[in-house]
Order: sequence, then structure tokens, then C-alpha cells
Amino acid sequence: MTVARLNDTELFYVEVGEGLPCLVMHGGLGADHSALHPWLDPLGDVMRLVYYDHRGNGRSGRPPSETITFEQLCADADALREHLGCEEVAVLGYSFGGFVALEYALRYPERISHLILLDTAPTLDYGEEIEANARRKGATQEQMEALDASAEDEAESWRLWKVIEPLYFRTFDADLAERVMGKTVISVEAADAGDVIIEDWDLTPRLGEISAPTLILVGRDDFVCPPSQAKIMHEGIPNSELAVFENSGHFTHVEEPEAFFDAVRGWLRRS
Repeated sequence: MTVARLNDTELFYVEVGEGLPCLVMHGGLGADHSALHPWLDPLGDVMRLVYYDHRGNGRSGRPPSETITFEQLCADADALREHLGCEEVAVLGYSFGGFVALEYALRYPERISHLILLDTAPTLDYGEEIEANARRKGATQEQMEALDASAEDEAESWRLWKVIEPLYFRTFDADLAERVMGKTVISVEAADAGDVIIEDWDLTPRLGEISAPTLILVGRDDFVCPPSQAKIMHEGIPNSELAVFENSGHFTHVEEPEAFFDAVRGWLRRS
């Protein structure tokens, strides 16, 4: 566990494995990298995984929330790349981290060797589909209301998450879910900043500009970043592959780990 002083804040990161350097970008905003570490650690046999918390999130520094922009998040990622002594890096972006990964691929194309997009999307302009997917999964009225609610503090954020948490899995297991999310350091301020920067955000028209070899992975039952959005990314990004996992929701790497690892390793061998 290390802290790097970069761009007037501190970025907390953890390194696992050897090989191809890979920046691992977590979801949220308002969460941290614990939904990915140690879950992705088996990929340390082929990659030098660098899990880090975005500015304002997790154990990283808490600068003014107005500094949390896509431009700054990408600048932080590139500063971390340079800090690590890497000419170029692979980038794995999960959920909101996939938004940052897409932005990074467009802003720093000469610095990215491989792009892995996990349970993510190029826009959030499909709210009606999210709502329909949630209802298809049997969402209760309480869950539907919680999906649209905003938290005033960390305690309220946790309460709302516990209400909607089952929707994020194909098969919900409370003990497994606790292992995935139970150690998360929540930041309501970062979550609010995330809501601001994703308003009207849409990279769909620019997907064709992404030049890095790209692997897109999605759970068939992911209601919030569904296969339909993964397909749009696959059709838009020239050098991309798509893998759909039939028994997963929004936590593909947790619900089908071996199939997930096989897909990533196989793609790395081919790309």
C-alpha cells in the first residue's frame, strides 16, 4: 500500500503481480478499489495490477470536489503512470471506472497499450432501459425509489446500497456481497461530483477514435451497464472483442471468476 503525491492531492494505490502494467480504475464514484482487490489478483500472473483510488475517493486525498472532472481524473491516471515509470500501460475500467478508462483512451492514446472495459457503458443516456431491467429482475418499489435517491451522508449511502445491492448480482448471496463491498470507504461528496460530470456525458460518437486493442466484458444480467451498451461499444471500437457472461450481473469478476480470468488471459495472448 502506497501513497503518491500527484497533481495537488494524494493517490492511494496497491500493486499486485508482474508483467504488463495495468491501471485498475474502480467504480462509483464515491466508492474505492475494494470491489476489485483482491478479486482480480489472479491476473497478477500476467499483469502488474495497480489498483488505485480516484481523487476524493477511498483512501486517496480529498481535494475540493470541483476538481473531480474527467479531465482531472485522466490527468491523475497519467501522472500515476509516469510515477510508476511506465511508458505505456494497460487500463482496466470497471463500471464508472470504465467511463474514465474510455476518456483516458481518447485523451492519452499514445500511453495506453490495452483497454479492458468491465461492466461499463459509453453513456448513461438510457435510464428507461435501466428502470425496465430493474423491474424485470423483480425490483420492489423500495428498490426503485432507492435507485433514484441521493444520500446526505455515508450512513444513508450504505442504507440505500443495502436496499439495491441484490439487483447488482445474478444470484444474490449476502455473505459474498459483504465480502465484495463490506470494506468500501464511502465518499458522498465524490458520489455527488460523479453525478455532476456524468450528466449529459456520452462518448458513443467517439468510440471509433479509440485505437487501443479493447476487450469488453459484461454480465448477461447486468441491469445498470447492460449487454446492449457493451454491444454498442463493441460495434463502435474498431479493434475490440466482446465477451458476455451468462451467469453474472454487475460483478462479472466475482460471479464467474474463472471464466472471466480465462477470457482476459486469452485475449492478452491474442492482442
